[in-house]
Amino acid sequence: MPPRAVSPQPTQISSWQQAELNAARWMRHWGFADATARPGGPDSGIDVRATGALGQVKYQAAQVGRPELQRFVGARPYGSTAQLIFFTGSNYAATAVAYAREWNIALFTYRLDGAMTPVNDSARRIHRPSASTVPTAARNPGTVGAQTFWQRNWRVVAGVSLLMAPLGSIGDEKTYTGPFALDVLKFVGILVACWSLGTFLIAARFGMRISLRTRPFGVAIVPRPQPGPPTAASGTRGPRATHDRTTVTSPTRQDGLVAEAARLLRTGSKQHHVDKILKDRGVGFMDRGRILTEAKERNKRS
Repeated sequence: MPPRAVSPQPTQISSWQQAELNAARWMRHWGFADATARPGGPDSGIDVRATGALGQVKYQAAQVGRPELQRFVGARPYGSTAQLIFFTGSNYAATAVAYAREWNIALFTYRLDGAMTPVNDSARRIHRPSASTVPTAARNPGTVGAQTFWQRNWRVVAGVSLLMAPLGSIGDEKTYTGPFALDVLKFVGILVACWSLGTFLIAARFGMRISLRTRPFGVAIVPRPQPGPPTAASGTRGPRATHDRTTVTSPTRQDGLVAEAARLLRTGSKQHHVDKILKDRGVGFMDRGRILTEAKERNKRS
């Protein structure tokens, strides 16, 4: 491998297009010589492509959670062993960092001057100047998969075994000694205990939690909330930021977003590209529709 050049020079990041081009520039610096970003192309979930690596770039203020990384893994072509590299201008939830460790996803954050900061070990191996320019997973992806498969899925195996266990106890003379009513109670107790623990293990594997409602028999499985960033004053975590639930409460902010959307539409950007930019900024679905409508009306008046 040829030696790495000097780190890329600072560049101002003021749009999602510049963020993607900056990510491709850094990937070429790390040794992925053919890394290319095509801003404005089809949105397939992959923003930067290279031989041996795929990158996704988020230009947003919202915290990146586990679902974004799950969609990134799902966007990787079938059978691909490329190294996955994720870039964001914000930060990552703890669940996202844990998921990235399972799937060997390199996590980076970038500043507005284009500088990159590695977040996890996979990213530090890529970013380290003396490291090989081809990540370990790209050279031998089967090794990582073999080491982590049972670590990722042991809860599923144990959970399914517990779900099936009560059926295996039927007819056991040492367990069911009579009378019939007592045997029925024993079976119900075993069934409830095994199914409760088995459901908990399976739900934990897929990032879910069991929520017991206050209403009778109101048991539901709901997504586990993502922890928010700690506040400066108390160190407690705030509510998780989500894309489609964010509302534009400030008239000044909404007017600025309308002006930016109108400018992008005038310069030839497609409506769905502008919608993607607003979504990455954390704007909710209904607000994005209002902003795009007002932007088009503003362009008609001008």
